[in-house]
Order: sequence, then C-alpha cells, then structure tokens
Amino acid sequence: EEKSTNIIPTIQGLTEIKPELLLRKLHGVEGTMAAFISTFSGSMPFVYFHVLWFGLWIIINHGYFIPYIYPFDSFPYGLLTMVVSLEAIFLSTFILITQNRQALMETYKELEEEKEDQEAEEEVEDIQKDLDDIKNAISFIQQKITQVEKAKENAIITNGGAGGTKSI
Repeated sequence: EEKSTNIIPTIQGLTEIKPELLLRKLHGVEGTMAAFISTFSGSMPFVYFHVLWFGLWIIINHGYFIPYIYPFDSFPYGLLTMVVSLEAIFLSTFILITQNRQALMETYKELEEEKEDQEAEEEVEDIQKDLDDIKNAISFIQQKITQVEKAKENAIITNGGAGGTKSI
C-alpha cells in the first residue's frame, strides 16, 4: 500500500523522507540561497567588506565627511549595534539552514547507498540462483551420462562381450 504523502511514518514513530522530496528541498531556491550566503559569510571578502563598512561608519560618524555626509549615529553607535545584531541573527539562521541542508544531503546519500546496496544484493541473489540452476543442470547431465554409461555396459554384457557391441 503506497501512501500519497511525501513523508512515510516508520515503526519507531520517526519519519522517513522520500528521495524525490529530498532533492526538491536540496535544490530549492531557499536552500541554494542559504548555501550561497553561508559560503560568502565564511570568506575573506566578507571580512574585508565588514572592515570597510565599520571603518567608514566610524569615520563618517566622527564628522570627517561633514560637508558631504553628516553624522547620523553618534558614539556608542546604537544604530550600528542594532544592524550588526540583526545581521548576526540572520547569518546564524542561514548557517543553520545550510547545516540542515547538509544533513538532508547526507540523508539522500544514505538512501542512495541503501538503494545501491539493495540492488547489489538482488544481483548477487540472481547470480546465486543462476549458479544453482547451472549446478542442477550439471548434476542432471552427469546423471544422464551415468545412465548412458550403465546402459552401454549392460548392452556389452547382454551381447556376451563379443565383438557385436551396439553403439548407443
């Protein structure tokens, strides 16, 4: 009995995800975007961007660009603190999404390996069956050869062993 849902309950009460659903989750827009953001946030260009951003923020808010840009966040930089806190919340969320995506990839790989193992086991069973069939055929042929040899011996004995042997 096949269920139409994407999640199949198992005996232990846990759920097993179908491979098709895993692929959709892995290659979805959200997963791909989270992976990109997590990869970028773990790179040196991300660090350089933040050094430049914080440096400019501090310089601008100390009034060094007053004729062009006026200070908008005075020391102790409450707005910068809030923006950086929000950024940290989002980055940690993207990292968790990426970790979940990696766990899905591992689950998908495990499912594929189980499928390959099952196929290999079935192939071995088929080969074993073929070998058993060959063994049975060889035994049958050996029995027939033995019967023919006995029949030949009986024919030689019944003809008295003299030169009048019949070929079988």
